[in-house]
Amino acid sequence: MAMMKLSNQDKKDLDKFTKFLALKAAQIIVQSRLGEKVQTKCKPHSSGTDWFNLAVKDLPDVQAEAKRALYGEVVSARVPLCVEISLRTTEGDTMMLETWCLGVYPEQCDPSVRVTYTVYNRMGILLKSLVSVTRVTPAYKLSRRQGPDSYVICYRIYMGEPQLHSLGEGYKQVRVGQLCTPVGTIHLSVSYRTKMTISPQNTGRDSIMVKSDHFHPDLSPRHLRYQQSEENCASLSETIKVGAFADSCHPAENPLDADLPTVPFSSLLTPRQQSPLQSTPVQPEGNAPEDDGNGNVTPRCHSATDSRRSSVSANDDFIMVDLKTPFAGGNSNSDLGAFYRECQTAPQLKTFSEQPTLAEQVEYISKTLEVLETSMPEYDDMLSSLCIAENN
Repeated sequence: MAMMKLSNQDKKDLDKFTKFLALKAAQIIVQSRLGEKVQTKCKPHSSGTDWFNLAVKDLPDVQAEAKRALYGEVVSARVPLCVEISLRTTEGDTMMLETWCLGVYPEQCDPSVRVTYTVYNRMGILLKSLVSVTRVTPAYKLSRRQGPDSYVICYRIYMGEPQLHSLGEGYKQVRVGQLCTPVGTIHLSVSYRTKMTISPQNTGRDSIMVKSDHFHPDLSPRHLRYQQSEENCASLSETIKVGAFADSCHPAENPLDADLPTVPFSSLLTPRQQSPLQSTPVQPEGNAPEDDGNGNVTPRCHSATDSRRSSVSANDDFIMVDLKTPFAGGNSNSDLGAFYRECQTAPQLKTFSEQPTLAEQVEYISKTLEVLETSMPEYDDMLSSLCIAENN
């Protein structure tokens, strides 16, 4: 009954308006996913190519793809126009982000509405709403971050039933807008993904073969090399000759020893061992010699605890020793001890004792600004010389 009241000219105009509505909607959706901000200038006088009073420039590739998808057909409920936006990574993985759907449903219609003015103006309002909605979905934020090194955004325009199964679980569907025409209701909606995770794909025959004991800690080469180097260092330290004014055995590094202060020339305060190579080290309980498997017994160096105990006692009871260095002056006072005491009782700096007042700080800042203002021509000349230089 609605079709009988519609004249041939109105039917022709409505089909033309619906076609250009689909083309402009495809342009708006794809251009919003290019990753760039779109800026258009207002025109005081519109031309015949400015459909729906929107200054949207048509991209040739998108225009050709949309016309190829329409192929002269009219958008309907049975054959809606779909614009699919997907993400493709550098590894070749793809993930569909959203699907925009434009269709005409003949169940609801308004025969009294005028095609030339009312429907045309409402189509322009629907496209303006589409411009805003395309900037609030999650795919817009992803499109602004796309790049050749991470991922790119792709699009696909087709006619038919929207393929929403690729959006994953929990996808949302939002109605952008609708308008009544004499032949039906134009409905524009979007379905977008909410879980931004790429589902794992089945691996092919080129997958890496991993052994069952590949990550076993006992078979790690680095672990074995570390143990062997530790044993070699412990055995070699027993054969090194001890020089003058040096400790007989270097203690192992202990993180707790870093908290204790180190006394300068503490090695001078400890008695030197007479024959470290001939003496037999005393093995405490629980620290027996280790056998390396070849019948050789390698004694371990257990001087970490002893050295810590000796350093604690040396720090508690500091003994000043009057050294008589050869070829030195006959001064009886120990210069080293005096220097050490002066360092321990250093005077407080005047910077921390004499704090300037707020008025003095403001006066200092004002004087500094005046000096900088007077020196501004010199800075300008320096910058000019740098700009004129050939190397710059």
